[in-house]
Amino acid sequence: MLPVKSLLRYKSVCKSCEYKVIRISDLHEEDDDGAGYVFHSVNVEIYDLSTDSWRGIDVVVPYVYFFPCSELLFNGAFHWWAYEHGDEWILSFHISTEVFRETRLPDVCAFPDGNKRAFLVLNESFALLLFNYSEQTSFDIWLMTQYGVAKSWAKHSTIGPLVHVERPVFFWKHELLLEKANGQLVSYDLKSQRLKEYQVYGAQESFRALVYSESLVQIKKGSDIN
Repeated sequence: MLPVKSLLRYKSVCKSCEYKVIRISDLHEEDDDGAGYVFHSVNVEIYDLSTDSWRGIDVVVPYVYFFPCSELLFNGAFHWWAYEHGDEWILSFHISTEVFRETRLPDVCAFPDGNKRAFLVLNESFALLLFNYSEQTSFDIWLMTQYGVAKSWAKHSTIGPLVHVERPVFFWKHELLLEKANGQLVSYDLKSQRLKEYQVYGAQESFRALVYSESLVQIKKGSDIN
């Protein structure tokens, strides 16, 4: 078997002051003619700093796609975009309980429909942005008004079309941070509907934005994490 992708994330569980790493690996097998590899299964492992060791989780999860803004920490759980048997899901891993859950995307999502997906947080709700790269890009914003309830998806608004804007980065208050095709950081004000440019540039798809909380809990060094 050949592990071709893995996800390594470092998160804290405030209730127990534990630190964990979750690693999701796609396992592939060589096809019959030996010309390539076919998807076989997904392997899930957790590193626990309190025990300084890795352990596997016996769970079946769908195929996980990794790309910018398809990963989100929200409501005590980490979320990914996943696909299985022609259906799309939001795969969530609740850090304290170590339970995986699957939530359907809105019916408007039909894989493959050519649109990109982004997971963000807007107005303290889980937000899904649908968009497609072009010279003038529009962003449809959907909110999960009841967390974990697929039937609660509701369309919030549409932003754009915006010229040469390539992808979303982060919601901050009433502004949406975006990345232009030339790597420039811009923001769109949802109230005034105006675009503001910043003299900040980066490599394509390099911008990331995270909300953090200060903590007095020291992260002890582990020996078995690599």
